[in-house]
Amino acid sequence: MFLTSVLETNIKHKTFFNEIIYYPSTKSTNSDIWNLYKKFPEKYLIITDNQIAGRGRGLNSWLSTTNKSITCSFILDQIYSLELFNFHSLIIPLSIIKGIKKYLSIDLQIKWPNDIMYKNFKVGGVLIETKQYSKKYIFNIGIGINVNEDMNDFNNTLKNKAISLKMITGNSIQRELLLGYIINELYNIINNDNLNKIKSDWLKSCNHINRDIIFMYKQKSIKGLFKTINDYGQAMIKYNQKLITYEGEIKFS
Repeated sequence: MFLTSVLETNIKHKTFFNEIIYYPSTKSTNSDIWNLYKKFPEKYLIITDNQIAGRGRGLNSWLSTTNKSITCSFILDQIYSLELFNFHSLIIPLSIIKGIKKYLSIDLQIKWPNDIMYKNFKVGGVLIETKQYSKKYIFNIGIGINVNEDMNDFNNTLKNKAISLKMITGNSIQRELLLGYIINELYNIINNDNLNKIKSDWLKSCNHINRDIIFMYKQKSIKGLFKTINDYGQAMIKYNQKLITYEGEIKFS
């Protein structure tokens, strides 16, 4: 069972969330967030030990392991202007890999736009949903991290694609402390890092700079070269000797 009291003790800035809620089981923490926010617009963090119908980007789903994963969603108020909207999706994976680095001394990488990777294996992912309330945007941040899974917890499709932090370190990990480190890093990034540092840190953490990738362009799946991100937080992909701005998913060729 995830102990919210331990998490609360390890969050340095207590005002970051108005309420932390634990559900033993739920269909989707992202859906729970929206349902609560409609009734009472507060800064919630919802955590579950068993997410039955987790969502990923697009039509993808997210599979988690009962009592072994970190599966949570939280509200984040708009920080950056509409012109710099994409920076909201850069700071979340950055906070995850920085929190894991500080707690476990593991160097992880980011795959555009916000997958958490160890070499070529996926450790976690982020789902960001956005709605406009009054004159501001609200972000519903869903995080899934493979923490204490063993190989036999992954189905046959995932065994060659996914890995857990326990499999990397060889040790079981206290999920409450780990999530506390991640939240503290997110607070630090929001309050202390300027856009240039965020961009620089993201590029240093990306595992596919100057690497061939596959992406959707004009409704076609094509190959390109992932070059960088621009000052607006968008991916820059080289295709036909031109640089294209891009915000969708990529695959490795």
